[in-house]
Amino acid sequence: MYLELIDVLISGLTNGSVYALMAAGLTLVYGVSKAFNFAYGSFFSLGGYIAWMLMAVFGTAKGYFFVFILSVPLLLLIGYGVERIIVSPLRKRQDWEVKVMMVTLGLALLLDNSFQVVFGARMKSLPPIMEGALTINDVIVSYQDMAIFILSIASILCFRWMLNNTRLGMAARAVAQNPAGAQIVGIPQNIIFASTFAVSTAMVGVGGILLSQKYFISPADGWDILVKAWVITAFGGMGSIRGSLYAAFILGMLEACVGWLFGMSWILVANFAVLVTTLAIRPQGLFGKWG
Repeated sequence: MYLELIDVLISGLTNGSVYALMAAGLTLVYGVSKAFNFAYGSFFSLGGYIAWMLMAVFGTAKGYFFVFILSVPLLLLIGYGVERIIVSPLRKRQDWEVKVMMVTLGLALLLDNSFQVVFGARMKSLPPIMEGALTINDVIVSYQDMAIFILSIASILCFRWMLNNTRLGMAARAVAQNPAGAQIVGIPQNIIFASTFAVSTAMVGVGGILLSQKYFISPADGWDILVKAWVITAFGGMGSIRGSLYAAFILGMLEACVGWLFGMSWILVANFAVLVTTLAIRPQGLFGKWG
């Protein structure tokens, strides 16, 4: 019982770290543009499929080095292109936030069906990034979980450094806090929108690469991730990156405990229970503020 609980907590921390990475990206886009990206989950699947193709080319020995070196710039380029080609023209129209939601919903359906046509409906998996396990007083921690946790935290720290110490990060924060003021001082909002969209695409794509080692890749995986990211974003506070990070670890631990006690089929129910409870008790989320 004790060892099982430790395994559950380790799994919750590992998944929570990846959820935090993905939720931070979704929160960044919403905080800057105030528009919800329904294709966010599909980019998660895209990251997993890109990694699967690169592993098939380079093999498992040196595959993950090339996976991260090549996939991150590619995901950034894809995200930037999607924003400039599909999302940016909608900003000139009335009620563009609603139109962005509808267009990204269509993009998600297009990507998911494309994945099924190109890769097939059968689930695929990635080999672990590290083999073996560390044993401490009968507690077994796999090197794979340790690597996923470390890479997720490192990515979050890089994201935090980017927000606080680069011109892009400071400009994104300015646009999120006061779009009119940012425009007055000459910040190019269209470039900021596209850049933050690209960064968020890379973040969720990296999350797809990390989680695809523990689970499987399938064309419909993105919807589950989209629901989780949305619940975390609402739970932590819409637009609050700090809130999304706390909420991600809470949800990761909750999922692990619910799956252990009641079975995996109850995890989605638990997610929606958290969302409904949050909206009923504190609609602005843990760290959100009333607009």
